[in-house]
Amino acid sequence: MVESSIMFDISWINPTGGSFNKESLVRENEILKKQVQELLTLDETGFFIELDSLLRAILKKALILCKAESSFFSLAGKDPSDLDVRISNLILEEKMEKIRSQFKVEYSRWLETESAIISIEDFILLPLVRRHRMLGVIGLKLNADAPENICEILPVLASQAAASLESAILYERMFKRLLVLSNVFILGKEIVTNINLQQLVDKFLAIASDGTDSEVACLYLFHERDEKPYLVQLQTSTGNNTFTAGPESGYSELIKLVRLEEKHRLITDLEATEFKLDECNKISGIVLRDALVMPLKPRDKLLGVIQVANKRGNFSYRPEDLDLLKILGSQVAFVIQNADLFHNLQRAYIDTLSALTSAIDAKDSYTRGHSERVTELSMKLAVEMGVDPAEVEKIKLGGILHDIGKIGIPEAVLNKPGRLNDEEFEIIKSHPDLGLHIMGKVEFLEAIVPIIRHHHERYDGKGYPGALAGVNIPMLARIVSVADTYDAMTTDRPYRKALTNEEALKEIERCSGSQFDPDAAASFVNMMRRENGQE
Repeated sequence: MVESSIMFDISWINPTGGSFNKESLVRENEILKKQVQELLTLDETGFFIELDSLLRAILKKALILCKAESSFFSLAGKDPSDLDVRISNLILEEKMEKIRSQFKVEYSRWLETESAIISIEDFILLPLVRRHRMLGVIGLKLNADAPENICEILPVLASQAAASLESAILYERMFKRLLVLSNVFILGKEIVTNINLQQLVDKFLAIASDGTDSEVACLYLFHERDEKPYLVQLQTSTGNNTFTAGPESGYSELIKLVRLEEKHRLITDLEATEFKLDECNKISGIVLRDALVMPLKPRDKLLGVIQVANKRGNFSYRPEDLDLLKILGSQVAFVIQNADLFHNLQRAYIDTLSALTSAIDAKDSYTRGHSERVTELSMKLAVEMGVDPAEVEKIKLGGILHDIGKIGIPEAVLNKPGRLNDEEFEIIKSHPDLGLHIMGKVEFLEAIVPIIRHHHERYDGKGYPGALAGVNIPMLARIVSVADTYDAMTTDRPYRKALTNEEALKEIERCSGSQFDPDAAASFVNMMRRENGQE
């Protein structure tokens, strides 16, 4: 029984009693039916993106259901016993202060039992609880007009409101973090505007070889814990910029030692050292005679190793050669560090976006991992079709976020264990526009918004939300559409079992030219059958 979970005295809520006749029973059934409808539609508050809009919507539902004469909505802060009142209707500040003061006392009692209702003064307080954590409180002052089944309504109202509030708080937290990262990411991008690390390294090596009169110049870049360099760039005066046995052979014992010791090495005769075997002949068509090898280490962090070799003329490497490398190294280190920062921010950015999609997975248990699979398939299809690498990167983000709008779709619709009716399907069809509403606010993501908004368009123009047709549908959205549909068909859903891979591929072939771009469909089918060993 609901009453067993209420340790507070709420007998005053509805003092009226009495017997029922047939007419009153019919009337009460109609009221109950209306109340149930109101409670069910409470989940639709998930459509509200801003938290304040959600709070107002929930409080409005509570007022309709309970016929309260005054009310307030409070969110739980750092100290949940302090009522942080966001919305207050017809409550004097003096009254509110009394409620706040009494709630601090009652909160410790509530923690012992997590009761469904707290009674303070002439108000009832509904704790909104998810996973044993109070997210907020709805306060209502009831009167004799309150429904007679109010004690049954209130816990259900609190449960539904808590679920919607949890989703909104998660969304707000992640979206704020996303905006902060977006601004930092854009700033980092501006710092290294028009600077390509590969091009920078080429220029650096050219200056290093010319400045030290060297025939060979090489740069090895490391991530701190990686065993091998992530970038090896070689430049020679003969143009034979290859190592004898591939890039890894360039990472010789001499380079490893300089990396380990973090001290430079100036060697005038490599033939006479312990490095003779793997150093002298490591470059195709060139025999190394001498070398200057220096760690690239600004501010006590090793970024890489610089090597120049085969000094021209009858000279050995001198201290001024080392000084030149140090100056060049400090310049290139600045951009390398900024490039690393840029890529780290990019990874953090994608992790944040992935966290947003996890919020969708938490609502729709039947599509867990769907966004990641669609992203992988879409990127592979784009490569198969010869799409420009920069466009493939857009798919990496667009695929992850293509269903972000589902964060605003009620769970009851997402997880319905049967086919959707027309009204529910219209709700589902709103998720691309909801995705546009969310992601359209993030400047960095403007380029992927067409994927989010148009991945449910059809090639024949019968899709949604824009009823676009043929080449009017953005190419990347056409690619994601094929991968999205394939994953949906090969995944168990509430209303049907998954199709086999071949069944799904035949369906894509059948819908080529109607639902799907013919080129994208054919490329996808060929790619998947080749991977499955069918070609």
